[in-house]
Amino acid sequence: MATSTFRKQFAVRPDRANEFVAEMTKTVTPTLKSGFRSNLKHEKDLRESLLKALR
Repeated sequence: MATSTFRKQFAVRPDRANEFVAEMTKTVTPTLKSGFRSNLKHEKDLRESLLKALR
């Protein structure tokens, strides 16, 4: 199983490669509800920056 950080190295045995690829390409169910709102204080600044960048 892969780690949750890209800084760690791991190896997959050749005989388990297909199983690993199948597990890593599974579709996951979203965990955030559609009405999710962050309580982060910089969210407004981030949103404005993203909107400017996308214009």
